[in-house]
Amino acid sequence: MIQMNSISRGKKLPNSARKLALSVSAGLLALLATVAPATAQAIDPTTRPATTRPAPMHRLIGEGLSEDGRVKLTVNKSTVITTTQPYKQVSIGQPEVADVNMIGPNNILVTAKKAGTTQLIIWDDQNRSQVADVVVDMDLDALQSDMNSMFPGTKIQVSSMNGSVALRGRVPNLTVAEQAANMASPYSPRVLNFLEVAGGQQVMLQVRFAEVSRRATSALGVNFSMTDGVSSFGSNIGQVNPASPTAGSTGALATPSASPSVTLFGSGEIGAVAFRAFVAALRQNNLLRILAEPNLIAMSGQDASFLAGGEFPVPVPQSGSGGGSTITVDYREFGVRLNFTPIVLGDGRIRLKLAPEVSDLDFSSPLVIQGSRIPIVNKRRVETVVELADGQTFAIAGLLDNNLTATKDVTPLLGDLPVLGALFRSVRYERRETELVVMVTPKLVEPMNPSQVPALPGESWRHPKESELFINADLGGENKVSAAATAPAGGAATPSSSKYKGSAGFTPPPRAATGGTE
Repeated sequence: MIQMNSISRGKKLPNSARKLALSVSAGLLALLATVAPATAQAIDPTTRPATTRPAPMHRLIGEGLSEDGRVKLTVNKSTVITTTQPYKQVSIGQPEVADVNMIGPNNILVTAKKAGTTQLIIWDDQNRSQVADVVVDMDLDALQSDMNSMFPGTKIQVSSMNGSVALRGRVPNLTVAEQAANMASPYSPRVLNFLEVAGGQQVMLQVRFAEVSRRATSALGVNFSMTDGVSSFGSNIGQVNPASPTAGSTGALATPSASPSVTLFGSGEIGAVAFRAFVAALRQNNLLRILAEPNLIAMSGQDASFLAGGEFPVPVPQSGSGGGSTITVDYREFGVRLNFTPIVLGDGRIRLKLAPEVSDLDFSSPLVIQGSRIPIVNKRRVETVVELADGQTFAIAGLLDNNLTATKDVTPLLGDLPVLGALFRSVRYERRETELVVMVTPKLVEPMNPSQVPALPGESWRHPKESELFINADLGGENKVSAAATAPAGGAATPSSSKYKGSAGFTPPPRAATGGTE
Protein backbone atom coordinates (compact mmCIF):
# COMPACT_ATOMS: atom_id res chain seq x y z
CA MET A 1 0.00 0.00 0.00
CA ILE A 2 2.87 2.31 0.60
CA GLN A 3 4.20 1.49 -2.79
CA MET A 4 0.82 2.09 -4.24
CA ASN A 5 0.55 5.42 -2.49
CA SER A 6 3.94 6.39 -3.79
CA ILE A 7 2.93 5.33 -7.15
CA SER A 8 -0.17 7.26 -7.17
CA ARG A 9 1.75 10.35 -6.31
CA GLY A 10 4.43 9.96 -9.25
CA LYS A 11 2.52 8.89 -12.38
CA LYS A 12 -1.03 8.36 -13.42
CA LEU A 13 -1.85 4.64 -13.94
CA PRO A 14 -4.18 3.17 -16.56
CA ASN A 15 -7.74 2.16 -15.60
CA SER A 16 -7.00 -1.56 -15.76
CA ALA A 17 -4.09 -1.15 -13.35
CA ARG A 18 -6.13 0.92 -11.01
CA LYS A 19 -8.84 -1.73 -10.88
CA LEU A 20 -6.26 -4.38 -10.10
CA ALA A 21 -4.79 -2.31 -7.26
CA LEU A 22 -8.26 -1.73 -5.74
CA SER A 23 -9.07 -5.42 -5.77
CA VAL A 24 -5.77 -6.28 -4.11
CA SER A 25 -6.40 -3.63 -1.40
CA ALA A 26 -9.88 -4.99 -0.73
CA GLY A 27 -8.48 -8.50 -0.30
CA LEU A 28 -5.86 -7.29 2.17
CA LEU A 29 -8.47 -5.46 4.23
CA ALA A 30 -10.68 -8.57 4.37
CA LEU A 31 -7.70 -10.63 5.50
CA LEU A 32 -6.89 -8.16 8.27
CA ALA A 33 -10.55 -8.16 9.41
CA THR A 34 -10.52 -11.91 9.92
CA VAL A 35 -7.19 -11.98 11.74
CA ALA A 36 -7.88 -9.07 14.18
CA PRO A 37 -10.79 -10.69 16.19
CA ALA A 38 -8.76 -13.84 16.72
CA THR A 39 -5.86 -11.82 18.02
CA ALA A 40 -8.13 -9.76 20.30
CA GLN A 41 -9.72 -12.94 21.58
CA ALA A 42 -6.29 -14.34 22.42
CA ILE A 43 -5.33 -11.33 24.51
CA ASP A 44 -8.79 -10.53 26.08
CA PRO A 45 -8.38 -10.51 29.88
CA THR A 46 -11.95 -11.66 30.38
CA THR A 47 -10.91 -15.09 29.10
CA ARG A 48 -8.67 -15.56 32.18
CA PRO A 49 -9.74 -18.03 34.92
CA ALA A 50 -12.59 -16.81 37.21
CA THR A 51 -10.41 -17.13 40.33
CA THR A 52 -8.48 -13.98 39.49
CA ARG A 53 -11.46 -11.66 40.31
CA PRO A 54 -14.23 -12.36 42.99
CA ALA A 55 -17.81 -12.35 41.79
CA PRO A 56 -19.99 -9.55 43.21
CA MET A 57 -22.22 -10.35 46.33
CA HIS A 58 -25.76 -11.28 45.49
CA ARG A 59 -28.11 -8.46 46.56
CA LEU A 60 -31.66 -9.48 47.52
CA ILE A 61 -32.83 -6.39 49.45
CA GLY A 62 -33.77 -3.57 47.15
CA GLU A 63 -35.43 -1.06 49.49
CA GLY A 64 -35.62 -0.53 53.27
CA LEU A 65 -31.96 -0.24 54.24
CA SER A 66 -30.19 2.90 55.47
CA GLU A 67 -27.10 4.34 53.80
CA ASP A 68 -24.82 2.12 55.92
CA GLY A 69 -26.76 -1.02 54.95
CA ARG A 70 -28.68 -1.48 58.22
CA VAL A 71 -32.34 -1.53 59.20
CA LYS A 72 -32.85 1.26 61.77
CA LEU A 73 -36.02 1.41 63.87
CA THR A 74 -37.34 2.84 67.13
CA VAL A 75 -39.34 0.84 69.65
CA ASN A 76 -42.92 0.03 68.56
CA LYS A 77 -42.26 1.26 65.00
CA SER A 78 -42.34 -0.79 61.74
CA THR A 79 -40.82 -0.68 58.25
CA VAL A 80 -41.22 -2.68 54.98
CA ILE A 81 -38.28 -4.45 53.34
CA THR A 82 -38.62 -4.95 49.56
CA THR A 83 -36.58 -7.66 47.78
CA THR A 84 -35.37 -7.63 44.17
CA GLN A 85 -36.85 -11.07 43.53
CA PRO A 86 -39.16 -13.45 45.36
CA TYR A 87 -37.67 -14.85 48.58
CA LYS A 88 -38.05 -18.32 50.03
CA GLN A 89 -37.19 -17.97 53.74
CA VAL A 90 -36.73 -15.19 56.35
CA SER A 91 -35.10 -15.47 59.80
CA ILE A 92 -34.53 -12.96 62.66
CA GLY A 93 -31.74 -13.50 65.21
CA GLN A 94 -33.48 -12.23 68.37
CA PRO A 95 -37.29 -12.30 68.17
CA GLU A 96 -37.58 -10.37 71.44
CA VAL A 97 -35.86 -7.38 69.80
CA ALA A 98 -37.70 -7.35 66.44
CA ASP A 99 -40.40 -9.39 64.71
CA VAL A 100 -40.85 -10.17 60.97
CA ASN A 101 -44.03 -10.82 58.97
CA MET A 102 -44.04 -11.97 55.32
CA ILE A 103 -46.71 -9.79 53.69
CA GLY A 104 -45.94 -10.59 50.05
CA PRO A 105 -43.58 -12.45 47.71
CA ASN A 106 -41.23 -9.44 47.68
CA ASN A 107 -42.24 -7.59 50.90
CA ILE A 108 -41.27 -8.22 54.55
CA LEU A 109 -42.68 -6.24 57.52
CA VAL A 110 -40.14 -5.67 60.35
CA THR A 111 -41.54 -4.44 63.72
CA ALA A 112 -39.30 -3.26 66.59
CA LYS A 113 -40.19 -4.59 70.04
CA LYS A 114 -37.46 -3.41 72.40
CA ALA A 115 -34.13 -1.62 72.27
CA GLY A 116 -31.21 -3.74 71.06
CA THR A 117 -29.49 -5.15 67.97
CA THR A 118 -30.06 -8.31 65.93
CA GLN A 119 -29.68 -9.62 62.35
CA LEU A 120 -32.14 -10.31 59.52
CA ILE A 121 -31.33 -13.12 57.00
CA ILE A 122 -33.19 -13.60 53.68
CA TRP A 123 -32.87 -16.59 51.24
CA ASP A 124 -34.08 -16.82 47.64
CA ASP A 125 -35.13 -19.86 45.62
CA GLN A 126 -31.51 -20.68 44.76
CA ASN A 127 -30.50 -20.61 48.50
CA ARG A 128 -28.57 -17.41 48.03
CA SER A 129 -28.81 -15.22 51.17
CA GLN A 130 -28.23 -11.69 52.37
CA VAL A 131 -27.64 -10.60 56.02
CA ALA A 132 -28.69 -7.16 57.31
CA ASP A 133 -28.15 -5.70 60.79
CA VAL A 134 -31.27 -4.51 62.61
CA VAL A 135 -30.75 -1.70 65.16
CA VAL A 136 -33.65 -0.77 67.48
CA ASP A 137 -33.34 2.45 69.48
CA MET A 138 -35.57 3.82 72.25
CA ASP A 139 -38.13 6.41 71.24
CA LEU A 140 -36.47 9.21 73.19
CA ASP A 141 -38.19 11.91 71.14
CA ALA A 142 -41.59 10.74 72.37
CA LEU A 143 -40.31 10.54 75.95
CA GLN A 144 -38.83 14.03 75.74
CA SER A 145 -42.12 15.36 74.38
CA ASP A 146 -44.02 13.73 77.24
CA MET A 147 -41.62 15.24 79.78
CA ASN A 148 -42.05 18.72 78.32
CA SER A 149 -45.84 18.45 78.36
CA MET A 150 -46.11 16.95 81.85
CA PHE A 151 -43.55 19.23 83.52
CA PRO A 152 -43.51 22.46 81.52
CA GLY A 153 -41.71 24.45 84.21
CA THR A 154 -38.71 22.14 84.38
CA LYS A 155 -35.77 21.47 82.09
CA ILE A 156 -35.48 17.69 82.04
CA GLN A 157 -33.13 16.26 79.42
CA VAL A 158 -33.57 12.66 78.25
CA SER A 159 -30.68 10.66 76.83
CA SER A 160 -29.62 7.06 76.26
CA MET A 161 -26.64 5.47 78.00
CA ASN A 162 -25.77 1.88 77.10
CA GLY A 163 -29.37 0.72 76.97
CA SER A 164 -30.50 2.84 79.95
CA VAL A 165 -32.51 6.05 80.05
CA ALA A 166 -30.70 8.93 81.78
CA LEU A 167 -32.55 11.93 83.18
CA ARG A 168 -30.69 15.18 83.79
CA GLY A 169 -31.79 18.62 84.87
CA ARG A 170 -33.18 20.51 87.84
CA VAL A 171 -36.64 20.02 89.31
CA PRO A 172 -38.46 22.02 92.01
CA ASN A 173 -39.12 19.10 94.37
CA LEU A 174 -38.57 15.40 94.93
CA THR A 175 -42.11 14.51 93.85
CA VAL A 176 -41.42 15.74 90.30
CA ALA A 177 -38.17 13.77 90.21
CA GLU A 178 -39.96 10.57 91.24
CA GLN A 179 -42.74 11.13 88.70
CA ALA A 180 -40.22 11.71 85.90
CA ALA A 181 -38.43 8.46 86.76
CA ASN A 182 -41.75 6.60 86.73
CA MET A 183 -42.57 8.02 83.28
CA ALA A 184 -39.23 6.81 81.89
CA SER A 185 -39.48 3.29 83.35
CA PRO A 186 -41.66 1.85 80.49
CA TYR A 187 -38.96 2.85 77.97
CA SER A 188 -36.16 0.97 79.72
CA PRO A 189 -35.86 -1.35 82.74
CA ARG A 190 -32.99 0.84 83.98
CA VAL A 191 -33.55 4.54 84.61
CA LEU A 192 -30.58 6.65 85.74
CA ASN A 193 -32.01 9.55 87.74
CA PHE A 194 -29.51 12.43 87.81
CA LEU A 195 -32.13 15.11 88.54
CA GLU A 196 -31.26 17.75 91.13
CA VAL A 197 -33.81 19.13 93.58
CA ALA A 198 -33.79 22.91 93.95
CA GLY A 199 -34.11 24.78 97.26
CA GLY A 200 -32.48 24.53 100.67
CA GLN A 201 -30.97 21.14 101.36
CA GLN A 202 -29.95 21.42 105.03
CA VAL A 203 -32.51 20.42 107.64
CA MET A 204 -32.39 21.04 111.37
CA LEU A 205 -34.59 18.72 113.43
CA GLN A 206 -35.79 19.75 116.89
CA VAL A 207 -37.10 16.89 119.04
CA ARG A 208 -38.73 17.32 122.43
CA PHE A 209 -39.28 14.47 124.87
CA ALA A 210 -41.57 15.34 127.78
CA GLU A 211 -42.47 12.75 130.41
CA VAL A 212 -44.12 13.04 133.83
CA SER A 213 -44.46 9.95 135.99
CA ARG A 214 -46.20 9.87 139.40
CA ARG A 215 -46.40 7.01 141.86
CA ALA A 216 -48.29 6.81 145.18
CA THR A 217 -47.88 3.89 147.60
CA SER A 218 -49.63 3.02 150.87
CA ALA A 219 -48.64 -0.09 152.83
CA LEU A 220 -49.14 -1.56 156.34
CA GLY A 221 -47.69 -4.78 157.76
CA VAL A 222 -47.05 -6.05 161.32
CA ASN A 223 -44.77 -8.80 162.61
CA PHE A 224 -44.76 -9.64 166.32
CA SER A 225 -43.81 -12.42 168.72
CA MET A 226 -44.11 -13.12 172.46
CA THR A 227 -42.91 -15.76 174.96
CA ASP A 228 -43.02 -16.52 178.69
CA GLY A 229 -39.93 -18.73 178.62
CA VAL A 230 -41.97 -21.88 178.26
CA SER A 231 -44.29 -21.23 175.31
CA SER A 232 -44.19 -18.69 172.51
CA PHE A 233 -46.48 -17.12 169.87
CA GLY A 234 -45.89 -14.86 166.88
CA SER A 235 -47.01 -13.67 163.42
CA ASN A 236 -44.89 -13.00 160.31
CA ILE A 237 -47.72 -11.97 158.00
CA GLY A 238 -46.24 -8.51 157.63
CA GLN A 239 -43.16 -9.93 155.86
CA VAL A 240 -41.07 -7.01 157.07
CA ASN A 241 -38.67 -8.61 159.53
CA PRO A 242 -38.31 -12.09 161.05
CA ALA A 243 -39.75 -12.11 164.58
CA SER A 244 -38.69 -15.51 165.85
CA PRO A 245 -39.30 -15.94 169.62
CA THR A 246 -35.69 -16.59 170.68
CA ALA A 247 -34.85 -15.89 174.32
CA GLY A 248 -31.86 -13.78 175.18
CA SER A 249 -29.30 -14.24 177.92
CA THR A 250 -31.54 -12.42 180.46
CA GLY A 251 -34.64 -14.41 179.58
CA ALA A 252 -36.08 -11.64 177.36
CA LEU A 253 -36.44 -11.85 173.57
CA ALA A 254 -33.29 -11.09 171.63
CA THR A 255 -33.79 -8.09 169.31
CA PRO A 256 -32.22 -8.62 165.88
CA SER A 257 -31.30 -5.75 163.59
CA ALA A 258 -34.28 -4.28 161.76
CA SER A 259 -34.49 -4.41 157.95
CA PRO A 260 -34.76 -1.16 155.92
CA SER A 261 -38.45 -1.80 155.26
CA VAL A 262 -39.28 -1.56 158.97
CA THR A 263 -40.60 1.83 160.06
CA LEU A 264 -41.44 1.05 163.72
CA PHE A 265 -40.08 -1.66 166.00
CA GLY A 266 -39.71 -2.32 169.71
CA SER A 267 -39.72 -4.93 172.48
CA GLY A 268 -40.60 -5.16 176.20
CA GLU A 269 -41.84 -7.33 179.08
CA ILE A 270 -45.13 -7.49 180.93
CA GLY A 271 -44.61 -9.63 183.98
CA ALA A 272 -43.13 -12.92 182.84
CA VAL A 273 -44.11 -12.36 179.20
CA ALA A 274 -41.60 -10.81 176.79
CA PHE A 275 -42.77 -9.42 173.43
CA ARG A 276 -41.30 -7.84 170.28
CA ALA A 277 -42.99 -6.09 167.30
CA PHE A 278 -42.01 -4.76 163.83
CA VAL A 279 -44.32 -2.43 161.92
CA ALA A 280 -44.02 -1.34 158.27
CA ALA A 281 -46.33 1.64 157.81
CA LEU A 282 -45.55 3.46 154.57
CA ARG A 283 -47.05 6.29 152.57
CA GLN A 284 -44.86 7.20 149.60
CA ASN A 285 -45.26 9.67 146.74
CA ASN A 286 -42.78 9.72 143.83
CA LEU A 287 -42.56 12.22 140.97
CA LEU A 288 -40.41 11.90 137.84
CA ARG A 289 -40.08 14.57 135.17
CA ILE A 290 -37.94 14.15 132.04
CA LEU A 291 -37.46 16.84 129.40
CA ALA A 292 -34.97 16.27 126.59
CA GLU A 293 -34.59 18.54 123.54
CA PRO A 294 -31.94 17.21 121.13
CA ASN A 295 -31.29 19.21 117.94
CA LEU A 296 -29.48 17.86 114.89
CA ILE A 297 -28.71 19.15 111.36
CA ALA A 298 -28.24 16.96 108.27
CA MET A 299 -28.16 17.28 104.49
CA SER A 300 -31.17 16.13 102.52
CA GLY A 301 -31.00 12.39 101.95
CA GLN A 302 -28.11 11.85 104.41
CA ASP A 303 -28.26 9.97 107.73
CA ALA A 304 -27.45 11.77 110.98
CA SER A 305 -26.97 10.41 114.50
CA PHE A 306 -26.72 12.08 117.91
CA LEU A 307 -26.06 10.63 121.38
CA ALA A 308 -25.84 12.51 124.68
CA GLY A 309 -25.27 10.07 127.50
CA GLY A 310 -22.74 7.41 128.29
CA GLU A 311 -22.05 3.74 128.79
CA PHE A 312 -22.32 1.58 131.89
CA PRO A 313 -20.44 -1.69 132.47
CA VAL A 314 -22.25 -5.00 132.62
CA PRO A 315 -20.34 -8.05 133.93
CA VAL A 316 -20.96 -11.13 131.81
CA PRO A 317 -20.03 -14.52 133.37
CA GLN A 318 -18.43 -16.98 130.98
CA SER A 319 -17.22 -20.52 131.45
CA GLY A 320 -13.44 -20.79 131.55
CA SER A 321 -10.96 -23.58 131.17
CA GLY A 322 -10.89 -26.33 133.78
CA GLY A 323 -14.58 -25.91 134.68
CA GLY A 324 -14.07 -22.45 136.18
CA SER A 325 -15.74 -19.19 135.23
CA THR A 326 -14.45 -15.82 134.17
CA ILE A 327 -16.06 -12.38 134.10
CA THR A 328 -15.96 -10.17 131.02
CA VAL A 329 -17.28 -6.63 130.89
CA ASP A 330 -19.72 -5.44 128.26
CA TYR A 331 -20.72 -1.78 127.91
CA ARG A 332 -24.26 -0.64 127.16
CA GLU A 333 -25.24 2.84 125.98
CA PHE A 334 -27.83 5.07 127.64
CA GLY A 335 -28.91 8.66 127.33
CA VAL A 336 -30.59 10.73 124.60
CA ARG A 337 -30.17 9.36 121.07
CA LEU A 338 -31.49 10.74 117.80
CA ASN A 339 -31.22 9.10 114.37
CA PHE A 340 -32.97 10.67 111.41
CA THR A 341 -32.83 11.05 107.62
CA PRO A 342 -34.46 14.15 106.05
CA ILE A 343 -35.59 14.39 102.43
CA VAL A 344 -36.50 17.81 101.07
CA LEU A 345 -39.48 17.42 98.75
CA GLY A 346 -39.70 21.03 97.63
CA ASP A 347 -42.30 23.75 98.28
CA GLY A 348 -41.30 23.70 101.93
CA ARG A 349 -42.26 20.03 102.46
CA ILE A 350 -39.88 17.74 104.34
CA ARG A 351 -40.06 13.97 104.75
CA LEU A 352 -38.47 12.62 107.93
CA LYS A 353 -37.43 9.10 108.80
CA LEU A 354 -36.50 9.34 112.46
CA ALA A 355 -35.88 7.15 115.50
CA PRO A 356 -35.50 9.20 118.73
CA GLU A 357 -34.77 7.44 122.02
CA VAL A 358 -34.38 8.44 125.68
CA SER A 359 -33.03 5.94 128.23
CA ASP A 360 -31.95 6.19 131.86
CA LEU A 361 -30.63 3.87 134.56
CA ASP A 362 -32.97 2.55 137.25
CA PHE A 363 -31.34 1.25 140.45
CA SER A 364 -34.63 0.60 142.31
CA SER A 365 -34.69 -3.10 141.37
CA PRO A 366 -31.22 -4.00 140.10
CA LEU A 367 -30.01 -7.35 138.81
CA VAL A 368 -27.38 -8.94 141.06
CA ILE A 369 -24.72 -11.03 139.28
CA GLN A 370 -22.04 -12.47 141.60
CA GLY A 371 -22.37 -9.55 143.95
CA SER A 372 -22.54 -6.87 141.24
CA ARG A 373 -25.70 -4.74 141.16
CA ILE A 374 -26.65 -4.14 137.52
CA PRO A 375 -29.28 -1.44 136.98
CA ILE A 376 -32.12 -1.89 134.55
CA VAL A 377 -32.51 0.54 131.64
CA ASN A 378 -35.78 2.39 131.08
CA LYS A 379 -36.20 3.27 127.39
CA ARG A 380 -38.59 5.47 125.45
CA ARG A 381 -38.14 4.83 121.73
CA VAL A 382 -40.03 5.98 118.64
CA GLU A 383 -39.42 5.02 115.00
CA THR A 384 -41.60 6.44 112.23
CA VAL A 385 -41.76 8.33 108.91
CA VAL A 386 -43.68 11.61 108.70
CA GLU A 387 -44.06 14.47 106.22
CA LEU A 388 -44.66 18.08 107.19
CA ALA A 389 -43.87 21.63 106.12
CA ASP A 390 -40.91 23.76 107.13
CA GLY A 391 -41.37 24.99 110.72
CA GLN A 392 -44.41 22.83 111.49
CA THR A 393 -44.56 20.65 114.61
CA PHE A 394 -45.83 17.10 114.78
CA ALA A 395 -46.56 15.09 117.94
CA ILE A 396 -45.30 11.77 116.59
CA ALA A 397 -45.89 9.76 119.81
CA GLY A 398 -47.84 9.99 123.04
CA LEU A 399 -48.46 7.75 126.01
CA LEU A 400 -50.91 7.84 128.92
CA ASP A 401 -50.31 4.88 131.23
CA ASN A 402 -52.23 4.22 134.48
CA ASN A 403 -51.24 1.22 136.60
CA LEU A 404 -52.94 0.08 139.80
CA THR A 405 -51.59 -2.65 142.07
CA ALA A 406 -53.31 -3.80 145.29
CA THR A 407 -52.20 -6.76 147.44
CA LYS A 408 -53.54 -8.15 150.73
CA ASP A 409 -52.06 -10.99 152.81
CA VAL A 410 -54.39 -12.25 155.59
CA THR A 411 -54.11 -14.94 158.23
CA PRO A 412 -57.38 -16.93 158.03
CA LEU A 413 -59.91 -16.25 160.81
CA LEU A 414 -57.55 -14.05 162.81
CA GLY A 415 -57.22 -11.51 160.02
CA ASP A 416 -61.02 -11.08 159.88
CA LEU A 417 -61.35 -10.03 163.53
CA PRO A 418 -62.36 -6.41 164.09
CA VAL A 419 -59.59 -4.08 165.27
CA LEU A 420 -57.21 -6.87 166.30
CA GLY A 421 -57.41 -8.34 162.78
CA ALA A 422 -55.03 -5.57 161.54
CA LEU A 423 -52.23 -7.34 163.39
CA PHE A 424 -52.77 -10.40 161.19
CA ARG A 425 -53.04 -8.61 157.85
CA SER A 426 -50.56 -7.04 155.41
CA VAL A 427 -51.92 -4.67 152.74
CA ARG A 428 -50.28 -2.67 149.96
CA TYR A 429 -51.85 -0.24 147.47
CA GLU A 430 -49.81 1.30 144.68
CA ARG A 431 -50.90 3.59 141.82
CA ARG A 432 -48.71 4.80 138.95
CA GLU A 433 -49.47 7.34 136.25
CA THR A 434 -47.22 8.13 133.28
CA GLU A 435 -47.66 10.78 130.59
CA LEU A 436 -45.28 10.93 127.63
CA VAL A 437 -45.27 13.02 124.44
CA VAL A 438 -42.68 13.29 121.64
CA MET A 439 -42.78 16.29 119.28
CA VAL A 440 -40.62 17.05 116.22
CA THR A 441 -40.08 20.30 114.29
CA PRO A 442 -37.97 20.40 111.07
CA LYS A 443 -36.55 23.62 109.62
CA LEU A 444 -34.64 24.47 106.47
CA VAL A 445 -31.49 26.28 107.56
CA GLU A 446 -28.13 27.60 106.40
CA PRO A 447 -24.94 28.49 108.31
CA MET A 448 -24.67 31.76 110.22
CA ASN A 449 -22.45 34.61 109.17
CA PRO A 450 -19.52 35.44 111.48
CA SER A 451 -21.30 38.54 112.80
CA GLN A 452 -24.32 36.45 113.80
CA VAL A 453 -22.60 33.90 116.04
CA PRO A 454 -23.63 34.59 119.69
CA ALA A 455 -21.52 33.96 122.79
CA LEU A 456 -21.51 30.33 123.86
CA PRO A 457 -22.66 29.29 127.33
CA GLY A 458 -19.67 29.36 129.69
CA GLU A 459 -17.39 30.94 127.10
CA SER A 460 -16.64 33.86 129.46
CA TRP A 461 -16.42 32.50 133.03
CA ARG A 462 -15.72 34.32 136.26
CA HIS A 463 -13.62 32.39 138.80
CA PRO A 464 -14.12 33.31 142.50
CA LYS A 465 -11.39 34.40 144.82
CA GLU A 466 -10.68 32.42 147.99
CA SER A 467 -12.30 35.10 150.15
CA GLU A 468 -15.44 35.05 147.99
CA LEU A 469 -15.51 31.26 148.06
CA PHE A 470 -15.02 30.80 151.82
CA ILE A 471 -16.93 33.80 153.15
CA ASN A 472 -19.70 34.34 150.61
CA ALA A 473 -19.87 30.76 149.24
CA ASP A 474 -19.44 32.24 145.76
CA LEU A 475 -18.87 29.48 143.19
CA GLY A 476 -18.36 31.81 140.26
CA GLY A 477 -20.45 32.15 137.12
CA GLU A 478 -20.65 33.70 133.70
CA ASN A 479 -19.43 37.25 133.17
CA LYS A 480 -22.16 39.73 132.45
CA VAL A 481 -20.96 41.26 129.20
CA SER A 482 -22.46 44.55 128.13
CA ALA A 483 -24.35 44.89 124.90
CA ALA A 484 -21.62 47.13 123.50
CA ALA A 485 -19.04 44.39 123.97
CA THR A 486 -21.13 41.81 122.10
CA ALA A 487 -22.15 44.11 119.22
CA PRO A 488 -20.49 43.49 115.83
CA ALA A 489 -17.33 45.41 115.11
CA GLY A 490 -17.81 48.73 113.31
CA GLY A 491 -21.38 49.07 114.50
CA ALA A 492 -22.68 47.05 111.55
CA ALA A 493 -26.18 45.77 111.98
CA THR A 494 -26.69 42.06 112.23
CA PRO A 495 -28.29 40.69 109.07
CA SER A 496 -31.82 39.45 109.57
CA SER A 497 -32.76 35.81 109.30
CA SER A 498 -34.69 36.57 106.13
CA LYS A 499 -31.44 36.10 104.18
CA TYR A 500 -31.53 32.41 105.01
CA LYS A 501 -33.36 29.81 102.97
CA GLY A 502 -36.50 28.51 104.59
CA SER A 503 -38.89 30.18 106.96
CA ALA A 504 -36.38 30.29 109.82
CA GLY A 505 -32.61 30.61 109.98
CA PHE A 506 -30.71 28.68 112.60
CA THR A 507 -29.79 31.54 114.94
CA PRO A 508 -30.16 30.74 118.67
CA PRO A 509 -32.13 33.41 120.59
CA PRO A 510 -29.81 35.87 122.42
CA ARG A 511 -29.61 35.98 126.17
CA ALA A 512 -30.98 39.03 127.97
CA ALA A 513 -27.72 39.46 129.89
CA THR A 514 -25.63 39.84 126.77
CA GLY A 515 -28.01 42.26 125.07
CA GLY A 516 -27.27 40.73 121.63
CA THR A 517 -29.52 41.13 118.65
CA GLU A 518 -30.88 38.49 116.37
